[in-house]
Amino acid sequence: MQKENTITEVIQALLDISKPFPASLLYAFSDLEPNECQQLHEAWEKIQLPRRRALLEDLTEMAERDNLMLFEEVGRIALEDSDDQVKISAIDLLFEAADTRLLPRFLFLLSESESKEVRAAAANALGPFVYLGEFDRIHSTLLKRVENTLLKAYQSDDSELVRRRALESLGYSSREEVPDLLRAASARPEETWLESALFAMGKSADEQWEAFVLAHLNDDSLPVRLQAVHAAGELALEKARATLLRALDREFENAELRREAVWALSQIGGEGVEKAFERLLTRLDDDEDMDLVEEAMDLLSFTEDKEIFSLMDLGLDEDLEKSLDRENSFGLDRDEEEESWESRGYNQEEWDAYTSDDDYDLDLDDEEDLDDDGYEDDDEF
Repeated sequence: MQKENTITEVIQALLDISKPFPASLLYAFSDLEPNECQQLHEAWEKIQLPRRRALLEDLTEMAERDNLMLFEEVGRIALEDSDDQVKISAIDLLFEAADTRLLPRFLFLLSESESKEVRAAAANALGPFVYLGEFDRIHSTLLKRVENTLLKAYQSDDSELVRRRALESLGYSSREEVPDLLRAASARPEETWLESALFAMGKSADEQWEAFVLAHLNDDSLPVRLQAVHAAGELALEKARATLLRALDREFENAELRREAVWALSQIGGEGVEKAFERLLTRLDDDEDMDLVEEAMDLLSFTEDKEIFSLMDLGLDEDLEKSLDRENSFGLDRDEEEESWESRGYNQEEWDAYTSDDDYDLDLDDEEDLDDDGYEDDDEF
């Protein structure tokens, strides 16, 4: 479908500071073509800083409301901006891109940026790549580099905010030193570290944190309690169901807690949850809150369907194994197929470009020998 406004017209509107930038033109930034990206890149630094900042904020808000709006190309341009606030907004805009071509820039910003806010945003953006690495969706060389950079930031960055964000992203990692880091963080006297530890535990998919998360579902601190509720949902802790259902009923007026409990229960599912959501809908008068509950009911259906299929899968394991054995009898090597560059969507030229150190002074081939001993808790932790 042809866009109503050309990129030339949109750029002219950005440059014209005598008039407010029309909100209707924001749609023109979605899914830019290569030639449009080039035009915007050439004009970017000519755009007044307040307008660049406002543009990124508006695009981020629009992307959150409508997942069909794709502003990644603008984010890539803005990631090179000289202004820290624009960089942070660009990182937010690119958070769900999951494109390994962004990694050299994110790693550079975490390691080298003078702004602690930029470093913290970059540490946060690396979390999804650790998650992808855990499922072999990115190459092991990149995963190792990301984890080591996060571990280094956790140990040595002079900003507590950056160290906390690095720890939160490491929550996705199965590296053996991570559980000890989470325990150390949760034992610190500062409440913010407990919040970060609970956040990371929720991302870990590790049942060893069940008792700890459950113990904080009724914490006196609301921020800590909210993180525990979210972690219970992330980990799908069935033992949290009764506590969360009581919170919905007895603490209805606490909007933050109510919304977090609704999401967590949609992930946990089970007896009484659907009826609780139905009762909740009769008590709500805010359209946004009602939409949230209706979305949670849709998620609940998906959650419970997954449980049904999981039970069915138990009876299919033997047939599946026989099928895979037949596949191997035709000469297919599953291990070899999993490790091939082509099966992952890479080719050698692209890989070299992704991991090039020309622009960011990164060397993925000469990885530092960072063993576990290099990341033991220091006295501060």
